[in-house]
Amino acid sequence: MFDLTTVILFLVCYFAIFYGISRFTNSYGATKEGYIVANRNAGLVESTLGMIGCWLTGLAMFSGSQQFYNNGWAGYFWFTVPQLLGFLLFAWLTIRINKKVPNGFTTSEWIKKTYGPGVGTLFQIIFILACFGNLATTFTAAFKYIKFIEIGNVEIITGLIVLGTALYSFRGGIKTSLITGSIQTALNFILFSALFYIAFKAIPSDKSFSDFLTGKKQIGDLFDPTLMLTFGYTAALTFFTGPLMSATHHQKNYAQQNFKPWKAWVWGVPTYFVLQTVIALIGTAALATGMEITDVSLNQLVLLKSVSVAAVAIFGIAMLNVACVIIDAHGNAIASIVANDFVKDKNKSVNVARWTIVCVAFVVWLIAIQNWDLTYIFFTYGVLRVNLFIILISILTTSYLTGRGIFWSAIVMAPVTVYIGLQGIINKTPELNVIAVSLAMFATPVIAFALSKFLPKK
Repeated sequence: MFDLTTVILFLVCYFAIFYGISRFTNSYGATKEGYIVANRNAGLVESTLGMIGCWLTGLAMFSGSQQFYNNGWAGYFWFTVPQLLGFLLFAWLTIRINKKVPNGFTTSEWIKKTYGPGVGTLFQIIFILACFGNLATTFTAAFKYIKFIEIGNVEIITGLIVLGTALYSFRGGIKTSLITGSIQTALNFILFSALFYIAFKAIPSDKSFSDFLTGKKQIGDLFDPTLMLTFGYTAALTFFTGPLMSATHHQKNYAQQNFKPWKAWVWGVPTYFVLQTVIALIGTAALATGMEITDVSLNQLVLLKSVSVAAVAIFGIAMLNVACVIIDAHGNAIASIVANDFVKDKNKSVNVARWTIVCVAFVVWLIAIQNWDLTYIFFTYGVLRVNLFIILISILTTSYLTGRGIFWSAIVMAPVTVYIGLQGIINKTPELNVIAVSLAMFATPVIAFALSKFLPKK
């Protein structure tokens, strides 16, 4: 569909532009505080758009559309609304976090000092795995797009994207991520609006867009039993927990500590909803066209390909923007944990952070070329973070839990819940997914509370 040489030339030009933009933020790489938390002076607009960008993963690009196509507005509700509620919860908790960690770099460092190295290490692992989960789903989605356009040399193209992003994010750290991410996210508003218009115009004149909003399965009930069992319940809990358990959100909070960080997440709610909905409604348009689509996850691309090659190219640019924002934002978050929590010499922190981003980029490329199933990737890290969600809220707002209680409940329940959930996916038994997420969300913190009461404190 596209010539390999043309694609490579486009990527070179694209990354040259963003590398030029990143030069204006090089001064932030002079100190640890500048590189990791942007001297705590990040602005509201860049933080809001940066937050939206780091949360619009490859999974979000395809799953929202898939929900509208299959389950209609009801499925999309359970996909999106819990995320928005998660943003509002995080906005409230930033006030608590900033009181407890007034000049912090990472939340995991404070947890480690407060609850001991065992609990601190658990949160470090969960935060890093969640970042890798978002990176893996995004670049796996990018890999699928590249395969769809039949360009060949998928590994080379994916590698160039990873390398180019690492190159322009190398010098300026989180400030570079916020500036470039804001530009890329703003551009995606324009690109996806254009794609929705193209998709809408492709609907035959004898069909009405609104008639297909209940999806292929014609689900008009928000609490449809089958929908809730197979998707709604597990999606609601896993997506609701996401913002609080994302290291990128915590890093952006610390980058705004001289102002009022909560505003970015409050403003992010309507902004993210508009962008995500514009992307997702292409799925309804695909259904309305009446085309036979074998792989429903690719419904957007199938529709756009039927319209023109240019439409597929526009989607590709948007996908490129998403991939770059994700590796930049989540790579920086991982780098902040490594450079701050494990490196005590401030003079070495910046270089450690930079090379951590490079290493993360290489690992992401290795994961992407495996072309794993997005469902397995998302569910694994999703259930892991659910286990510590209520526990994290508790330690930020109360003093009920102890380090030993948290550690032993999580170390037992995390692998158990992941195993149960994966068995549900493998054997196509959604009841097991419901059990896994329920145990992770509610049983783990209850066990942590009980153990905190009965285990002696050291």
